[in-house]
Amino acid sequence: MVLKTYYFALLLYYVTPSPAQTIPDSLSHKFRNAGSDSAKARILLDIGEAIEAIEPGKSLHYYKQALTLSKQIRHKPLILSSLVDIGICNIERNYMDTAVYYFSLALPIAEQINDTSKIAAVLANIGNAYLHKKDPVTAIDYYLRAVRLLEVCADRSRLPGLYANLTSLFEAQKQFDKSIEYGNKAFALAQEFKDDYAAVNALLNISSSYGALNQFQKEREILERALVMVRRNQDLEQMAAVYYDLGDWYDHQKQFEPALENYRESYTYAHQLGNQYHLCTAASRVAQAYYNLQQNDQALYYILQAEKLATTVGSRADLKEIYKTRAAIEQQRGDFKKAYDYLSKSSTLSDSLFKLESSEKIAEMEAKYQNEKKIKEILQLQQEKALQQLSLRQKSTFNYVLLGSIATLLIIVFLAYRNFKHKQKLLQQTAQLQTQRIKELEQEKKLVAYNSLLKGQELERSRMAKDLHDGLGGMLSGVKLSLGAMKGNIILSEDNTRLFARVLDQLDHSISEMRRVAHNMMPEALVKLGLQQAIQDYCDGLNESIQLQFNLQFHGLERRMEAATEIVIYRIVQELLNNVVKHAEATTVLVQIMRHDNNLNITIEDNGKGFDIGSSNKKGDGLNNVRSRVDYLKGQLDIQSVPGKGTSIHIDFTI
Repeated sequence: MVLKTYYFALLLYYVTPSPAQTIPDSLSHKFRNAGSDSAKARILLDIGEAIEAIEPGKSLHYYKQALTLSKQIRHKPLILSSLVDIGICNIERNYMDTAVYYFSLALPIAEQINDTSKIAAVLANIGNAYLHKKDPVTAIDYYLRAVRLLEVCADRSRLPGLYANLTSLFEAQKQFDKSIEYGNKAFALAQEFKDDYAAVNALLNISSSYGALNQFQKEREILERALVMVRRNQDLEQMAAVYYDLGDWYDHQKQFEPALENYRESYTYAHQLGNQYHLCTAASRVAQAYYNLQQNDQALYYILQAEKLATTVGSRADLKEIYKTRAAIEQQRGDFKKAYDYLSKSSTLSDSLFKLESSEKIAEMEAKYQNEKKIKEILQLQQEKALQQLSLRQKSTFNYVLLGSIATLLIIVFLAYRNFKHKQKLLQQTAQLQTQRIKELEQEKKLVAYNSLLKGQELERSRMAKDLHDGLGGMLSGVKLSLGAMKGNIILSEDNTRLFARVLDQLDHSISEMRRVAHNMMPEALVKLGLQQAIQDYCDGLNESIQLQFNLQFHGLERRMEAATEIVIYRIVQELLNNVVKHAEATTVLVQIMRHDNNLNITIEDNGKGFDIGSSNKKGDGLNNVRSRVDYLKGQLDIQSVPGKGTSIHIDFTI
C-alpha cells in the first residue's frame, strides 16, 4: 500500500486521446487543404497524436512523414516535435532503445533552438525511457540535468513530477539523504501550487526514507503532518495510505494495538475507495496485526479476504506473502498441517516468481539486442541516404553558384535603388520638418504677441476700472451729496420736486452702472478671493438685472492658479455668459468648473434658442475672443448647439 508512483507527465507534445478515437475528419480535411508544408507537417503530428493510443504503429508512420517534411523545409521546431513524438511512441510500444535514439537526435536541435524548457523536457523523456529500461542510475542522471534547467525557468510546472521521480529513485538506490532532499523540494512546490495531493505524496516518500535511516521519531512526525492534510482534503486513497504507513510505524515499534487500529482505518478507506489491490494489502496487514495480538480467529478472517483479493487481482507477489502469514496463523492456531501446506505454497510461488523474473530479464535482453540491431540498420540507411544527398549537392553546386551570383547582382541593384529612394525620402522629411518648425516659430510669435496684447488689455482694464471707480465714481458721489444738500435748502414746486427726485434716481442708477462696469473690467473678488468667488459674484450681479436662473457647480478651485491664468479663464466665462444673456433667450444656465490635479474642465449649458454652429464659425467677435483665449491656454473647445434646443460649450485645459 505505497503511493510512491513514478510520474510520466513530462512528455513533450504528448496528447492522450480517448480509446475510441480515430483520425478526425476535420484533420484529414485540413491536411488536404493545407497551403504550406509546415502546416501539413503540423497536421500530420496532430493525426499521429490523435490515434496513438489505439494504433501506435500507424501513428509512428504519420510522425515519420512529418519528420521527412520538416527536414525538407528545414523547420527546426517541427523537426524537434516530430523526433520527440517518435520517441514517445516508441516508449508506448516498449522500444526503449529506439526511443532513446530519437530523443538523442532531438536534444541538439532543442539546444540549437535555445529553448530551455524544451531541452529539459527532452532530457526528462530520456530519463523516462531509462526508467522503463530499469536503469535507475542513468535515469537519475538525466532527471538531474532536466531539474537543473527547469529550476531557473519561469515555468516550474514540470518540476514536481521530476522531484517525485527522483525521491523514489534515490530511495530505491538507498540514497536516503538525497531522497529526503528531493522529497522536501517536491513538498515545497506542492504547497506553493496549493496541491495537497502532491504534498501528501511527498510527505509519505519523505517519511519512508526517515524510517530507512532509523529516524523513527522524525518518520512519525512527518506521518502526523500527512494525516492532518488528508483529513482536510478527504482523499480516500491517501487516507488509506497514511493510515497504512502509520500502522507500519506502530508495528515496527511492537505497539500492536495502535498498529491494528491504523491498519483497520486503512482497510476502511480502501473499502470505500473500491480499489481491490489496496484492499488486499490492507486486509493482509490487519490480519498480521491480529496475529501479533494472538487473536487468531480475526486474523484468519482477514487473511482469507486478502487471499481472495490477491487471487482476483492476480498479484502473485502479494499472494506469496499472504501464504506466509496464513502459515504463521495456522501454526499459532495449532493446525500444523495447514501451516506446512501454506508455507510450501509460499515457497513454490517464490520459485515461480524467480523464474518469471529471469524470463523477463532474458526477454528484455533479447529486446535490447533487437533494438540495437534495428538502430544499426537505421544508421546504415541514413548513411547511404546522406551519401546520395551529398552527390546531389555536388551536382547542383554550380547551379547554386550561378544563381547566387545573379542574386547578388540583383541585391546590389536593389540596395542602390533603395538607398537612392531613402535619400530622397530623407530630403523630403527634412524639408517637412523645416516647414513645420517655421510654422511652430510663427505660432510661438503669435502667442507671444497675443500674450502681450492680453496683458496690455488687462492692465488697461485695471487702470480704467480704477479711474472709473476712484475718479468718476467719486465725482458722481459728490454731485449726489451736493444735490441732496440742496434739496433741503431750496423750495421747489411739486413738479420740480418730482423732477429733482427723478434726477437723483438717475444719478444713483448711473453710479451703480459705473461701478458694475468697473467691477466687470477688473473684479476685486478675482484678485483677492479667487476664480470661484469672482464668477459667483458676476452671476449674482447678472441675476439682479435679468430673470435668469444660474446653476453653479465648482470643484477643486480652492487651490489658486496663476493670476494671469485665472484672468483669462474669468474672461472666457464672462464672454460666454454675456453671449447667453444677449442672444440665447434662456431661462436656465449651468456653469460648471471642475479641477482635477492639473486638468481644468469648464462647461456652460443653456436651454435657450441655440444657433447654427456653421455660421457661428464665420462671424461673431464673442466666440472668436473665446477661441483666442482657449488657444492661448492651449485648451480644447467643443461647441454643441442645435437651433431651438439650447447650447452646450465644453472646454478642457491642462494648467
